[in-house]
Amino acid sequence: MTTLARLFKSSEIQSTVRIVLICAVLATGIFIVDITSLPLGVAAGVAYVGVVLIALWLPKLQHTFIVAGGVSVLTVLGYILSEPAGIPWMVTANRLLALSAIWLTAVGGRWLLLTNRKHSEEELQKVEQEADRARDSKSRFLEAAGNDVRHHLQTLSLLNGTLRKTVVQAKAQEIIAMQGDALGHLGDLMNSLLEISEFESGEVELKIAECPVQEIFQQLQNEFEHQAQAKELLLDFESQSEVVLSDRTLLMRITRVLVSNAIRYTQRGGVRVSCHRESGGVRITVRDSGIGIAPDQLARIFDEFYRVEYYPVSRNSGLGLGLSIVERSVDLLETKMEVESEPGQGSSFSLLVPAAV
Repeated sequence: MTTLARLFKSSEIQSTVRIVLICAVLATGIFIVDITSLPLGVAAGVAYVGVVLIALWLPKLQHTFIVAGGVSVLTVLGYILSEPAGIPWMVTANRLLALSAIWLTAVGGRWLLLTNRKHSEEELQKVEQEADRARDSKSRFLEAAGNDVRHHLQTLSLLNGTLRKTVVQAKAQEIIAMQGDALGHLGDLMNSLLEISEFESGEVELKIAECPVQEIFQQLQNEFEHQAQAKELLLDFESQSEVVLSDRTLLMRITRVLVSNAIRYTQRGGVRVSCHRESGGVRITVRDSGIGIAPDQLARIFDEFYRVEYYPVSRNSGLGLGLSIVERSVDLLETKMEVESEPGQGSSFSLLVPAAV
């Protein structure tokens, strides 16, 4: 495609061309009528002013002035080429009045448009500032409330773990396990809401640095070990010596959601988190032996509030925000998430991260 063709594909340029063509056709028609019939005088000026009014909508100031200059030339030519009629000084005064009206319309009209546009921009800026203040206030509230709720959830989780070790009755153990699951889902929900709020507020800033993969794996193993044991699942984090170059917070967030989902949707077997180097960097993979995802659902799993349809776990499957958060985080890191899954055979989520030198 040529450069000219690309230019004409632009919507702004297409609108400009249309307006210029309309002005040219109208000005040509007025000029022909002016020199072939009785002198129009002020009437021709009024018609040319209409052309200038249309030209006011051109995107640039110089475009409007070019049209005004063009119709001014036509006004003078009409005066020269048309047959003299009437009182000469009156005809001349009419043409001068027409020229004055043309330029008054061009200059005054553009000034009014620019003034209104500036006023609209100021109003829009005020609205945006109010929205920013509201988002900031909401973010501060959610952050404060979230930290408080997290503290209490952590306390409840510790108490639940202690109670699990103390109680021996089978029925009580079952109730305690259900309580632990509920606490885990509540914690996931709180994290999802806070992270979505953070993305919406635009406060996420990348802090790229060297991140030892083993530190992330160890932290996540400590975080999810009790949850996996409660479901009698094997949670295996491969020992790693790789160091990646990424934002630690976002990378931890992505891996946390993937591990949490893997445990949630796995009823037997286990979850394996591994890492290996390849030509493009270091690939971190979370693989489970869970329910899997049907091919017709794979395209939608990263949508907000979408949950994989599977009855035994749908009652505890949260709001469907986790993978949406993963997708936003992956986009910020400018990388890509790869998914492989088969119903009844489990799923594999992998992320390619640049390796540190």
